Amino acid sequence: MKKKISNSILRHYSSLFTKYGINPKSIGWSNGRQLIRFNVINNIGKLDNSTILDVGCGFGDFYGFLKHKKIKIVYHGVDINEDFVKIAKKRYPNAKFEMRDIQKKRFTKKFDWVVAVGITNHASTYAHLRGVIEEMFHICRKGVAIDFISNYVDYKNKEIFYSSPEKMFVFAKTLTKRVTLRHDYMPFEFSLYLFKDDRKNNKNVFRVHYQDLPTSIRTDKWLKK
Repeated sequence: MKKKISNSILRHYSSLFTKYGINPKSIGWSNGRQLIRFNVINNIGKLDNSTILDVGCGFGDFYGFLKHKKIKIVYHGVDINEDFVKIAKKRYPNAKFEMRDIQKKRFTKKFDWVVAVGITNHASTYAHLRGVIEEMFHICRKGVAIDFISNYVDYKNKEIFYSSPEKMFVFAKTLTKRVTLRHDYMPFEFSLYLFKDDRKNNKNVFRVHYQDLPTSIRTDKWLKK
């Protein structure tokens, strides 16, 4: 089943590339929207001075986005489409790219953040998505950010896989207690953040979240007596 899905995805994007060439349409996107998606993925946390694995990197433009924002990262992009990887290497020679299916050729090392933009939209099944996200979460140190086409839509295209935000959230909670679901940036898309550190403090608040709060918020001195 995994091989069948991977082959279907590869054929789909190879066909788009033949038709559109170096264009966001080759990875199934409309012009302009990729910046919105990149910004949402970027907002998972502090990416500066971290290592990032970009699963399904396409032409490597998430790396270009991070460089534009002057975020210092050690970036590694992987894609199952050889043509995409060749173009990414030419466009961004300072980054590392390779043709790789992370479920077939697993990483032995870990990355701070593992992200994926646009890989869930075609030829997917819930079983396939769960397998990909499990592997992404396994090789991250800090967290996973991944986006989806929502099933809350006005109409459906038979070539698109529409994910249930509720189902994906419930699944994410089996991997970590600390999950963010964002359905606030485009009406028909959503993203998940899965955080590795889900430890709680004695106040029953996630430790990482509590540590990031201003000191004034951690106390009750602002309350009127």
